[in-house]
Amino acid sequence: MKDGDTQLTARAADRFRRQPASGSDLRVFFLESLRSLPVTASLCPSSRFLASALLRAIDFATARIVVELGSGTGAVTSELLRCLSPNAKLYALDINPIFVSHLRRRIRDPRLITIQGGAEHLSSILAQRGVHRADAIVSSLGLTSMAKAQRSTIVGQAAKLLSKRGVLTQFQYLHASAAPDWFSAIGLPRFSAREFLREHFRHVSSETVLRNIPPAAVYTCRSHSAADLVENSTAEDAANDLRAAGQRADRGRCQDEAACGAASGQLPRDWSEVSR
Repeated sequence: MKDGDTQLTARAADRFRRQPASGSDLRVFFLESLRSLPVTASLCPSSRFLASALLRAIDFATARIVVELGSGTGAVTSELLRCLSPNAKLYALDINPIFVSHLRRRIRDPRLITIQGGAEHLSSILAQRGVHRADAIVSSLGLTSMAKAQRSTIVGQAAKLLSKRGVLTQFQYLHASAAPDWFSAIGLPRFSAREFLREHFRHVSSETVLRNIPPAAVYTCRSHSAADLVENSTAEDAANDLRAAGQRADRGRCQDEAACGAASGQLPRDWSEVSR
């Protein structure tokens, strides 16, 4: 599949078949999870309720580049494509070649670019495809089972890739987030996704999704809040207005100098000032 900016109308996009999740999806996911549970971090694909919560914060009307980390068999991918505009692109990344092959067979949509690779190489993987900014990143990665350095690398890159209005969504299973403090005292791993994500994003909110196996918490992460964007926009508008007023004053002064020079028979010292 070539990576280009294919323009599609909504009617044309509907002609591309996306097959619904089936027993084969569950079978593939379950078998691969048994082989690599620390990486997959679950025995069941995400439910449509979890997928909906992961997508709720995305502005699909303006999103043109969306990245999915840990696409698996496509439970969230299908929902993303259902909401995505016809001229947007979805870069779906997974480290498991079986999942990637399965997704390519199951979903045929020119907006989807499936990639086999590790999320710790996210920036370089996207740069090779000419992508340096993303409007949204949806992550189903099992951060809990990762080494601290690995998850910091992944989320750090994601934060830098996001546009000013961009958003990252990440989920964590409730049983992992509910581990008590004494777990770490006896050598058992304890990881708080909320605390970790706040190291990379200024604004982190969450909601609980009980209709998933197992239940999960979905975190919505932004570097800028809506209030920040309004304030920055107002400040930028004011600065632009001052700049424009200064330029108009400069042009007026130059025109006055030119007129005075012409009346006295003298030319301006620098005609470039007149033409500004």
